[in-house]
Amino acid sequence: MRRKAVDARSLAIAATLLFGIAPTGAGQVRVGAKGGFNRSNVSLKIADEKVDTESRGGYNVGGLIYFGFSASAGLQIEGLYTTKGFKRAEGLENDTWEFAYWEVPVLLMFTSPTAMTQPRLFFGPTISFESSCTKKTGGFGEDEKEIELPCVPGTTKSTDIGFMAGLGIKVTSLTIDLAYEWGFKDILESEVVSLKNRNLTFSIGIVLPN
Repeated sequence: MRRKAVDARSLAIAATLLFGIAPTGAGQVRVGAKGGFNRSNVSLKIADEKVDTESRGGYNVGGLIYFGFSASAGLQIEGLYTTKGFKRAEGLENDTWEFAYWEVPVLLMFTSPTAMTQPRLFFGPTISFESSCTKKTGGFGEDEKEIELPCVPGTTKSTDIGFMAGLGIKVTSLTIDLAYEWGFKDILESEVVSLKNRNLTFSIGIVLPN
């Protein structure tokens, strides 16, 4: 009987060391804030032919709530304001499309709990709600003025669905993350043009202690 108890205890210790599961991590709920920079582009096809585009800079800012399953795993739900878009040169014009979204990533988070500087892996779906869309058009000459206009109503779809995956580190309450997001949905209302978001993000956050 005693041997069985010792074996059970040994298995529990081994599982804790192997998977980083500690009772103190379960049930933790934390809130925080984050912000950073985007480098966004699109996958653009016209009549099933791929068209080259250039990336553009943007930003992301918002809050988060983290639900801990254990010391090494949890679910992080974020609410972000983020800007995306792309550049495209066509003929004598140089167009820049800018999209602004309210975005909700729902991310499974796996963290190594064994050191002060904790590497982490995360991935999950995203849903985005368009806040605005603008198109800047300008010539290549130095004297050409850039014209900025809202997108024609009905040009773009109001929601986008995607998938985000990334790596980062956590140092006490500070987080530093690098992630990539693939948009799955065509965001243009068109039967000929396929336009899907692609977005690289760098962000720094603070997670408040319990």
